[in-house]
Amino acid sequence: MDDKHVEYKRIVFVTVGTTSFDSLVKAVDTKQVKEALSAKGYTHLVIQMGRGSYIPKKSSGEDGSLVVDYFTFSSSIADYLRSASLVISHAGINLIKYNPRLKVQ
Repeated sequence: MDDKHVEYKRIVFVTVGTTSFDSLVKAVDTKQVKEALSAKGYTHLVIQMGRGSYIPKKSSGEDGSLVVDYFTFSSSIADYLRSASLVISHAGINLIKYNPRLKVQ
């Protein structure tokens, strides 16, 4: 396979942990933020929304926009943190605890 057919992903991972933080989820789900992330070269936005009631808008990215997906909880977010180029968080203790081991900046 040549380099032209290798999918290049730059993932933004948003996490709120076990809390409800709808204001953060709503903020990253705006057109302006998505366009800014896309302009910076990010290709995917993955939102871990916790107990929140706000449901982000999913996107397959077919129109050239960010691919957007979300989930409520996961038994481990380590793989999401490892794959992310950028992590946006409310800085809960679990993320701070994982940070040194996963080398997320």
